[in-house]
Amino acid sequence: MCGTCGCSSKSVASITGTNTDSQARLVQVEQDILKRNNHIAEHNRQLFRHHQHTVINLVSSPGSGKTTLLVETLKQLQTEYPIGVIEGDQQTSLDADRIKETGVPVVQINTGKGCHLEADRVQLAYEQLALPDSGLLFIENVGNLVCPAHFDLGEQHRVVIISVTEGDTKPLKYPDIFHQA
Repeated sequence: MCGTCGCSSKSVASITGTNTDSQARLVQVEQDILKRNNHIAEHNRQLFRHHQHTVINLVSSPGSGKTTLLVETLKQLQTEYPIGVIEGDQQTSLDADRIKETGVPVVQINTGKGCHLEADRVQLAYEQLALPDSGLLFIENVGNLVCPAHFDLGEQHRVVIISVTEGDTKPLKYPDIFHQA
C-alpha cells in the first residue's frame, strides 16, 4: 500500500512457527525509522495543547462508517464547539465534500499510495484550518487498521471504528491499533 512502512512489498512469504507473539522479539536497528514522525507528533501535541484543542484520530477499515459517524457527530456538536476536520484519503475528496456539506471547515490530505497519515502532513493541514482556541479537531485517517497504528499524529485520543458486517475478529487480527485506542 505505501512505501513508508514496507506494506507495498510485492514479495510473498510463508512463515510458520509456534511463536505468534510479535511483541516477544526485539529487532535492533541503527536508527528509529519513526523518529522524525514522532518528533513532529510531539510538536503537534504541544501545539494542540497550547490552543486547547481536543484532537481525536478516527481509524477504521475502508467502508466501516467512519465518515457517516463523523458527519452525524458534526451535526450534533457544531453549534456547541469550534470544530475542524482533517480528512485523509489515498485519492479523491469525496469524504471531505461530505464533511464540507455540514458547514464544518475541512482540509483534505491525499496520501497517494500511502496507507496512513503522518504527523508532518497533519501539521500543515492544521495550520490551514485556523481553528479557534478551545475547539475539537477530528482527524479521519485513511481507511486501514495496520499502518495507522504505528504513526503518532499528536492526537489525544484514537478511536477505532468497526462495523457489524466486518465480524468480531478485528481486535484479534489487528491488536496494535486496538491496544492504542
